[in-house]
Amino acid sequence: MNYLKKSKHLWMIPLYGIFYMVSFMLVERSDVKIHIIHSLADDKIPFCPYFIIPYVMWYFFLIGTVVYFVLFCPGKKEYYQYIGTLAVGMTLFILVSYVYPNGQNLRPDLTGESGIFISAVRFLYKVDTPTNIFPSIHVFNSVASCVALFQNERCRKNKVFTAAQTVLTVSIIMATMFLKQHCVSDVMTALILNILCYQLFYRVIPARQEKLAEVFTRKEILTVPNLLSLIRLGLAILFLGICERHGMRGNRPALTMIILAAAATDFLDGRIARSFNQISRIGRLLDPLADKAMQAVMLACLISRYPLVKLVMILFVIKETYMLVVGWKVIMETDATGEAQWHGKLNTAVTYVVVMILTAGVRLPYSTANVLIGACAVCMTMSFVMYGAEFREALERKNGLMGPKYRRNLSGRDWI
Repeated sequence: MNYLKKSKHLWMIPLYGIFYMVSFMLVERSDVKIHIIHSLADDKIPFCPYFIIPYVMWYFFLIGTVVYFVLFCPGKKEYYQYIGTLAVGMTLFILVSYVYPNGQNLRPDLTGESGIFISAVRFLYKVDTPTNIFPSIHVFNSVASCVALFQNERCRKNKVFTAAQTVLTVSIIMATMFLKQHCVSDVMTALILNILCYQLFYRVIPARQEKLAEVFTRKEILTVPNLLSLIRLGLAILFLGICERHGMRGNRPALTMIILAAAATDFLDGRIARSFNQISRIGRLLDPLADKAMQAVMLACLISRYPLVKLVMILFVIKETYMLVVGWKVIMETDATGEAQWHGKLNTAVTYVVVMILTAGVRLPYSTANVLIGACAVCMTMSFVMYGAEFREALERKNGLMGPKYRRNLSGRDWI
């Protein structure tokens, strides 16, 4: 008991385990339309029942690695890096399974086949449905465990152990495809996610640990505006999930309420932050992230009903990509802080209103709907052009290319 009291960081494993299993069962048991994942490469890979051996060994490999970092690894840093990697990957898997129900149809017909390996594969097929496979958690957790053990100095010194766990990891990855449990797309996506998590937990965070410690404090995180931004981000995921899993036709009241709730949080978080002096550096990132996520989700869900929205979505992606790249350069090179301009707020408001009208009521005539969508595109283009002009002006001012009468302090502006 004393050990458990001193090791409070260990409680995150059972707590997250309960959250993950409950979430997985909910998305697994939902009766929704499944998006089939398939590629030509999947047809070229033969079925091989012998790969059931490394596939089953995955469970022992994962549990053994977790136990090692919990009980036998002296430093907490490597423990947090490993557990953080697993948590990020598995949480993203749950979110993808919710907003994009997926599956595969690659499994062979084993009727008439016999043998111990065939029986084991047949049992696997019975207990594990071919749904919610993207990205492959089998692959992601295997590579994450392999990387964590390789980063550990004690394990890395044992060359035999390092070689063995590397071979096992490769075998597990191959087993997911040769047993027809996962597609090539699932495996590749899991590997890309591993690379991103490795860069985050083993490169970026350790290199900027002191700076991040200053930013991620309780005072910076636990604010009402940040909570509202997180709620809006959750509403965006909920909106996309309802549209993808159940469609818009029978869920218009619920989707309309989500839009109104998101608009309310967007209005309140800025007011509360300024009125009660709760502006934080985390909020400056979280607020625009939630805004853009909600707008992107709303536009994406309307594309199937109104083809013109596809052009607005393309414009949205171009605009936000430009603002992310150039806006970041401006903030880094000038004294600007990035606060929202009136045309950016107008663009957001018009987007909410247009999407709510197109979602809440019956299907409008295409002529009326196109006028509303066009108004959204006009406001977005206007905001894009005006932000571009302000970016250019700020950079010219920084480089001394503007005349004295045009030079002015641009600090306090928010372009996000």
